[in-house]
Amino acid sequence: MRLNQPPIAPDPAVVWIAYLERNRRELTPIPWSDGVTLTAGERDAIATSIQEFQVGESSEGRHLFTAAQRYAADSGDGEYLTALRLFVAEEHRHAADLGRVMDLAGIPRTSKTWPDRVFRFLRRRAGLELSISVLVTAEVIAKVYYAALRDATRSSVLRTLCEQILRDELEHVRFQCERLAILRQHRGGVRLLGTAVLHRVLFFGTCLVVWRRHGRAMRAGRLTFRSFWRRAWDELGDALAVANPRVYASFPEPSVSMVSGFRRARSIGSARFTRFGGGPRGSAQAMLEAGEPGPSGGR
Repeated sequence: MRLNQPPIAPDPAVVWIAYLERNRRELTPIPWSDGVTLTAGERDAIATSIQEFQVGESSEGRHLFTAAQRYAADSGDGEYLTALRLFVAEEHRHAADLGRVMDLAGIPRTSKTWPDRVFRFLRRRAGLELSISVLVTAEVIAKVYYAALRDATRSSVLRTLCEQILRDELEHVRFQCERLAILRQHRGGVRLLGTAVLHRVLFFGTCLVVWRRHGRAMRAGRLTFRSFWRRAWDELGDALAVANPRVYASFPEPSVSMVSGFRRARSIGSARFTRFGGGPRGSAQAMLEAGEPGPSGGR
């Protein structure tokens, strides 16, 4: 699932609130009654990998909220905090659902992994922008990983859950990258280039670690290292394009967001999401492709 081209302006937080609230009410039904039966080969390939990703999805985001509160106070964009809480709630839903899959499959849960500790260490020592950049790195790779995990099993429960997570992550990446663009809107070209280079360095190292620890699961989903590497970098390129403030004609002002954004959010939260809800590329992405002004602002 690839991001489409950036809109003419990042969406204000109230539009994302409408999307996230609507998405919470219109989840894909997961056939939990089918149970989760894995073959011996599937279990060997994916059990440890699911354990680690389940831990990664369960972060409480305390430092992220602290940084976001400072940003909201400085910028006047209090609605961003609400959108961020809804985003974290979706991540916690992923963790809860993955945990339920593990319980049904008899896979024991774990509480700590060293890659998760590294990501948390980075976020605790970062401001809002770097915290979001670390999140984007994880979510971009997650888009490639969950597609491979879906293809690594015949379990209807796990396959359906992976489809839902993929739809969620598609919009999570856009939500976070649009905020990066807003944060960077006054930055000069040289600094923007340096920021992109540093993000690619972080991504390079993360990709190597992820393949080393989860390559077996992804190979079970018919991904080679080469295909994983190519898809991951393609996804990052799309994300960095959305995070580049130079591609936007304008940026939302917090005072404007509360009025015009709320009007847009009302229409998005009712008719438009009903039309596109449950589409294979996610409701907001479907709006983009159809030229609708969803949580991507049109084209």
